[in-house]
Amino acid sequence: MFYILRRANGEIFTLQREGVSYVAVWAEERDVRRSKSANPDLMVYVPAPADERVLRRWFGDRPIRFFLVDSRDPDLRTGREISPEEVFGQAVLPKAA
Repeated sequence: MFYILRRANGEIFTLQREGVSYVAVWAEERDVRRSKSANPDLMVYVPAPADERVLRRWFGDRPIRFFLVDSRDPDLRTGREISPEEVFGQAVLPKAA
């Protein structure tokens, strides 16, 4: 299971890499907490499981790209892009008609 950061209003934390917007994901909840402690701006977000339906409600039909944050580097600068299939561990839901 992967984790994301969400605000109380449902806003999903995203970050920019070379002009591309990514949903930041972490492999473990403790990694999320470590990143939050190193980045005070993230204190307004809470960790939540990466749930495809929640993400689809927020992003609609827009494509979602994911950035797996390196657990050894909490500054959010290192990691790698991962596919939706890796995040959700199954076939991705089709886009709404």
